[in-house]
Amino acid sequence: MSTLDLNCKLLCASEAAYCILPKSKPGKYNPCDSHTSENIKNQYNAVGFTEDPYVCVNGEIEAALVGKTDYGIVVAFRGTLPPAWNVPAILDWIENIFLATPTGNIYLPGKVHSGFLLAVQLLEHQVINAIHCLDPYHKLPLYLTGHSKGGGMVPIAAHYFENKYNIHATRTIRFAGPKPGNQDFADAFEAKFRYDVNFQNYLDIVPLLAPSDDFIKLLLLIPGLSNRLRELLIAASHWDYVNVGADAYINSDGHLAAPPSIEDRIGEIFLKLMELDGAAIADAHHISCGPNATGRYRYMQGVCQGHVCKF
Repeated sequence: MSTLDLNCKLLCASEAAYCILPKSKPGKYNPCDSHTSENIKNQYNAVGFTEDPYVCVNGEIEAALVGKTDYGIVVAFRGTLPPAWNVPAILDWIENIFLATPTGNIYLPGKVHSGFLLAVQLLEHQVINAIHCLDPYHKLPLYLTGHSKGGGMVPIAAHYFENKYNIHATRTIRFAGPKPGNQDFADAFEAKFRYDVNFQNYLDIVPLLAPSDDFIKLLLLIPGLSNRLRELLIAASHWDYVNVGADAYINSDGHLAAPPSIEDRIGEIFLKLMELDGAAIADAHHISCGPNATGRYRYMQGVCQGHVCKF
């Protein structure tokens, strides 16, 4: 696995964080060890932990994996654990995004998503303690990563840890990360963390959230939206959330390519929704090896170039 690049290793770390289940306990152990799936174990092994990582949990919702590798310390924030990645679950996930409004914090510039910030704060002491234990003198490179909600937490955590604890993230690499904050936050983040990258897949709706005004108008046309979600979307039209860092786009063939315009991406997603092909939208968000990583589960294909997954 030593030939895998950093992006692939951190993608596998982000997936390994999903081995932390709602009933998992905090501690120093391999949370993927009890899984029977060879692919899950391959992804965990691909990270290259040199000893068991720390499992950080707060309740049944917030979790992160912190471990030492031969290339540095890896912190992988777990994304949301829905019953399944399907269209109803994604619509519920979208609704949850809009239940948390923008907020400020003394350790952060601008305004950020209050739900992502709270998730960071609920885990901060465990994560910081794990970093201290693994690297007491803070001499090793530190990599922050995460998928989905975890990807939204990464930029906030990087800035928060820097300003509150003087712990600097060497790189922040995210997968399907939603927008974490407004323009003021993005400007300050990009000035300090110049090499941030957010991998995004064709048809994956999550990196486009919280949506722009134009995207909100299209979302309001989706059949079956609850009145509550409609109200939340309209209320979010002034949030001014923007992308941070560089976008790395995986196209419909599973290859890294120049990203199309936001308008084109929104149009492609909206077309699938109107065609009632919601499975394509749900599949686009997976980072597991899946049953079809060479098909619509493109993150592993595009980032790891066919390595790691076994079929």
